[in-house]
Amino acid sequence: MKIKEVTDEHILFDNGSTITFDHAKDCCEYNYADFTQLDELALDCEFNEETMQFEAVDRFGFRFGSKNSNMFFVPCYSEQNGYYSSDVDIFFDNNCVLNLECEEMLD
Repeated sequence: MKIKEVTDEHILFDNGSTITFDHAKDCCEYNYADFTQLDELALDCEFNEETMQFEAVDRFGFRFGSKNSNMFFVPCYSEQNGYYSSDVDIFFDNNCVLNLECEEMLD
């Protein structure tokens, strides 16, 4: 499967699979995966749905790819005043595959 579309809300593959994010908002924070920062090389990569892998990265984001393929980084950010949670859930085909901390972008 290949990446068909990248938006603020998701990465869509040509077979209909998606990578999305969600956060249970406390009040005034916006935690998100910045899919638009995905390296353009990912658009040419062939991924295997059965062997997709996801891993949290120390730099406040995650990497994804198929077994025996390149891994691609997606940064995650939290826009807030420093009082609220900064975590985000990453989903592949509506199944939560990661929960990780976002880099805080303080107001």
